[in-house]
Amino acid sequence: MSRLKKLKIQAIEEANRKVLNEDPDRDGIIQIQKFLNEKGITGDNGEELDIDGATCNDMSCQTGQAIANYQSSIGVYPVDGVWGENTMNTMSAEDKESFKSFGGWFDRLF
Repeated sequence: MSRLKKLKIQAIEEANRKVLNEDPDRDGIIQIQKFLNEKGITGDNGEELDIDGATCNDMSCQTGQAIANYQSSIGVYPVDGVWGENTMNTMSAEDKESFKSFGGWFDRLF
């Protein structure tokens, strides 16, 4: 691979990291990832989630899969892999307290 191509790839990866870090929902996603890891809930690969603030709007990523697994475990319907009001309203009081301990803007919605 040419040096120019490597520099272009490096610049693109750096730009992607900047965009990810500027995502206003990032701290909320990090809160969810920490909570799910604490609960031992994983995606399909069975591994702890990366605490990176990245997710998807479906079940195509590990965080989306873990959210879906949590939703299923607490009786959310439909299970969609998206953290929202239905998920938060179905959480037990104990889970809500645990979730709040990780901080983030989602805990203000309780």
